Amino acid sequence: MTNSTPSYTDNNDTNIVRIFLIRHGQTDHNVKKILQGHRDISLNLTGIKQAQQLGEYLKEEGITFEKVYSSDLKRCQETTQEILKLSNQEGLKVVLNSDLRERFMGPIEGMHISDAEKYADKHGRGTFKDFGEDAVSFLGRLQRGVNSSVEDATLNGLKNVALVSHGGAIRGILGWLQQQDGADASKIIVFNTSVTVIDYVIPDKKYHVKSVGNTRHLGEGNFMVSDLRLR
Repeated sequence: MTNSTPSYTDNNDTNIVRIFLIRHGQTDHNVKKILQGHRDISLNLTGIKQAQQLGEYLKEEGITFEKVYSSDLKRCQETTQEILKLSNQEGLKVVLNSDLRERFMGPIEGMHISDAEKYADKHGRGTFKDFGEDAVSFLGRLQRGVNSSVEDATLNGLKNVALVSHGGAIRGILGWLQQQDGADASKIIVFNTSVTVIDYVIPDKKYHVKSVGNTRHLGEGNFMVSDLRLR
């Protein structure tokens, strides 16, 4: 199966800030379907390799960033480090922002998803998603994180920046932008180290989703998360 997702390039238009929205690499918690939330989990060997593959791909395609905005959790920081190392962009400024974190999941963090479902049922909740950070607070935090990053990029005249975040956070961001752009992406859970491209048009003060969940750097085929319970 060939990858039908359009390739992406960097941006040279001074009226646009191009955002390369990247999900962190794989962790053991991802593999075991353990809910991470704000738990500070490192990448596993596969996750490191995925980030390195993305870095190599960026180098081959000649795509460079002028700044990186990243969740402050280790899995995102480590992903950023490997990407920049393999794309020869070590030393690039990285801004850590806790607003780009995954949703806080309260007492179910660290549970296997099946155990979290049982816990919710035991406590009279319809779903384990009823625990932790509520949807309104989560989305507000994500909007603040994205908007503050883009504001900084705009003020500094940057045209190409990376945002490194998490699966649930990226799904939330896409759901928010869907309302502006008509992009039907809110039900997608992007794969580890996938790249979603979003353009912020400065004169219009609007975001436009250009492509979602690109995984060309990982090989042929479209890599997607199949277990929708995870978000």
